[in-house]
Amino acid sequence: MATRIAPADRQIGERIREARIACGMSQGALGDLIGVSYQQVQKYESGHNRINGARIGNLVTALNRPLAYFFPDATDVRFAPDPSISALLQTKEGLTLARAFSRITALPDRRMVVELASRLAEAGEQDG
Repeated sequence: MATRIAPADRQIGERIREARIACGMSQGALGDLIGVSYQQVQKYESGHNRINGARIGNLVTALNRPLAYFFPDATDVRFAPDPSISALLQTKEGLTLARAFSRITALPDRRMVVELASRLAEAGEQDG
């Protein structure tokens, strides 16, 4: 019998994944910081395993996010997950792009990448 993933567990997992990638951190590195294996981080991110309160506290520190960021009912919109980011990170290309972008340290270069992506997106909207 397949286990059902609670929507809240899935959403918390998505927020963990988004924050981890935004920090340019691997699952293994995050696991080391919070005291679990990378496989456990995968289970947290997918929502298959629930996260206890102490581990959430470790995530707050490791990912430099406020506690409210990880909860589905958080009212602070500055940290609400963006569905387009979640969709991006579900694709191989999106994940590769996010990882590569996080390694770009020069602000002018980051801005050029954003400008290029924006122009390509606009061109695609006009073509389609």
